[in-house]
Order: sequence, then structure tokens, then C-alpha cells
Amino acid sequence: MRVSPRDLKAVRAGGLVTRYAVLGDGVFVIADVPHGGSAGTAIEEPCRQEHWGLVLQGDLRLEARKARNFGPGTAFYVPPDRLHHFRADSRAVVAGFAPMTSPLDDSPEALRRQGIEVLRHVSVPDLPPTSIRVEGSRTRIAETGRIHTVSAVMGSWLFTRSVFGALSGFGEGWCDLPHWGLVLEGDLVLHWENGEIELLGRGDAFHCPAGPPGHRIEVADVAAIVDYTPIAAIDEPDRRRAPRALAARSGRSPGRHAHPPEAPGETQATIRAGAS
Repeated sequence: MRVSPRDLKAVRAGGLVTRYAVLGDGVFVIADVPHGGSAGTAIEEPCRQEHWGLVLQGDLRLEARKARNFGPGTAFYVPPDRLHHFRADSRAVVAGFAPMTSPLDDSPEALRRQGIEVLRHVSVPDLPPTSIRVEGSRTRIAETGRIHTVSAVMGSWLFTRSVFGALSGFGEGWCDLPHWGLVLEGDLVLHWENGEIELLGRGDAFHCPAGPPGHRIEVADVAAIVDYTPIAAIDEPDRRRAPRALAARSGRSPGRHAHPPEAPGETQATIRAGAS
């Protein structure tokens, strides 16, 4: 399942323009902080929710017991039940994925009852950075053929950056793991075990439900993606098809079972845009 930047729905609430798409039992969101900054917007309200975010533009500050600055091109994670809020002094664009614990009624009528304005005509969101580098001691790195992956545990999800060389991909066997991801660069083909094919390009958000049917990725030229995989699914024995893909995603050796590192607190990873 894929959604292009042009296909995202758009709403205005809490002083923010937010574009989103429901992908299975998760949601992909891009929020725009106004040029004047975050004062008076919803992101400055106290919060205890869990966050998985990507700063696409601008600077974002996490105000919490341990304050953090997230510059442009930063992937971050904030654990649940820690009182915090965010702040931006000027325009910022932040994307993120989150699991849904209950069905979402996003019909225009339901949104309006919540005081949310449904937007019909908005500009296409800016494209994401074209490359990403994950930093920190809590990462695992695996080289698999022409694929370079870097992973970091972010709460109950494994965050992975994968850079594909020409004529590569997770093409050996089928993968049954669920993923939520974003294409940073290039084009790729998502093959499904039932014969369906989806073409993904830069800026597309995608979701692979838990198989079967399984899926695999093939790339003709260079491409890069980030994705999130539930750690609980990785540890399920019946989700362990395609050991090459699993090894690349988790940093494990094919055929071996090893638990991921302990889940950290706030996690930060740096995204660096490629040459223009």
C-alpha cells in the first residue's frame, strides 16, 4: 500500500496545517509549523504521547526534563509518559509515523465536529531529504550485498535506513514482516507474493502488512528508504521468512536469533540531504 505526496489528505487544527494518510493500522503525518513559529500552536501544549518523527525542514526543540534540539534532517523518538512539548522559532516541517490503537473516523463530518478544518486545496509537501545517517551507540549496521542498512531501536519499533545500489533489493524469498516507510530517493518496485506490483518513488509513504502474502523490494538504480518495523513481529517465529532481508533490517546474522538492544530513551538520528 502506497500513497504519494499529492494524495495526502490535509486539515488545519491547532494552528498547524497537517497532511496525513491512514496506512493499515498506522498513520503517516506531515505537519507544517507557520513561518512565525510554534507560539499558540498545538505542538506547544503539554504532552505525554509517544512520538516517532522526522524533521524535514527547520529546527525543532524538545522541551522536557532533558531538552534536545532537532535540526533539519533529524529522526527522533520520544518515549511515552514523559511530560514534554515542542517549540520552533520559525517555519518547520515535521513528518512522522504512529500506530493506531483504535479505528480513526476521518470523515469530513467527524473532523468538523472536532473543530478540525478540512482543506481541499493545499500545495504538495516538500520532498524528504535524499539520504540519512543514523548515529549513536544504540545502532546496528549490516552490509548485505549491495544494500547498506543502519538500524536503531525506537521504543517498540525498529527504525531502519536502507540504501540500495543498482540492481539490488530484498529479493531473495519473501518477507512477512510489517513495515511503515518513506522513500527518500530513487524508485523501487514492491513485489507481492500474490503477483501484485507497486511502483514507489521519492516522497511516497508505504505500508507492508504482515504476511502472508509476503513482499520483496527490487531496485534498478540507487534508492534509499527509511522504515519502521514492530520489534514484536521480528521475534515471531512465523514471521522469519527471507533471512537475508531480516538480517539487513535488524543487523542480525541470517539464521541466528538475537534480541535487539534494550530500548533507549529519547533517540536521535541525523538525516543528511544529498548533493543537489
